[in-house]
Amino acid sequence: MNRYLKQEIKKVFEVPLPDPQEKARFLKTFPQPHISMPQFILTQIAYVRKWVLVFSVLLLVPALMSARHIDPNTLWLISALVPFLGLLAVTENTRSAVYEMQEFEMSARFSLKSVVLARMSVLGLLDAFVICCLIPLCGIGSDLSLLQTGIYLLVPYLLTVNISLYLTRCFHGIEALYGCTFTAALVSVGSCALHLFADFIYQFSYLHWWLLFTVLLIGKTVREIYQTIKQTEELAWNS
Repeated sequence: MNRYLKQEIKKVFEVPLPDPQEKARFLKTFPQPHISMPQFILTQIAYVRKWVLVFSVLLLVPALMSARHIDPNTLWLISALVPFLGLLAVTENTRSAVYEMQEFEMSARFSLKSVVLARMSVLGLLDAFVICCLIPLCGIGSDLSLLQTGIYLLVPYLLTVNISLYLTRCFHGIEALYGCTFTAALVSVGSCALHLFADFIYQFSYLHWWLLFTVLLIGKTVREIYQTIKQTEELAWNS
């Protein structure tokens, strides 16, 4: 390699002086095309595993089949499956933590906090769409109002999401995945058991308690999401 080529390579890879202004000037020399928030969120959709999206939408299939036959048990069937919708959302969003790949993602262009927020938005909107479609389908053939139907679907979903988010913050690796799966299964079985052995709690006279519990779960979900994002910030700072 000739001397001129060596000098040119040295200029290109020259390390800046330990001065914040020089560092900022050096970083500005790299091309960084602008990307809007909607575009960033759309790019994160590509990183969500396709089978997660497919399974989430396929939850509508048993609801459609039961609604076609005006089956009054549609709601209880779907309420037992909804916890797994929450399981998919949490485990997919925290996949980097479960498989201990957070350090790798922190080396990317966008901050880990931004990635977590974007994926939470994508999966949350998807689950909201699915649940909004399930509510009228589960109401067919049932004497329950749409409000009751929505609450009876939201409670097992939110309960699974809350516990799973807590577990992913307390445990790491495959243990968190096992804990979230067990939680979804437990909530699913519990939902079936309530319908079979304590059906009276679904009466209209208990609706105010269900409403209160739903509001508490929503507040707790917001707090768990905040704690999860805060944990990613602390991890980035410590690294």
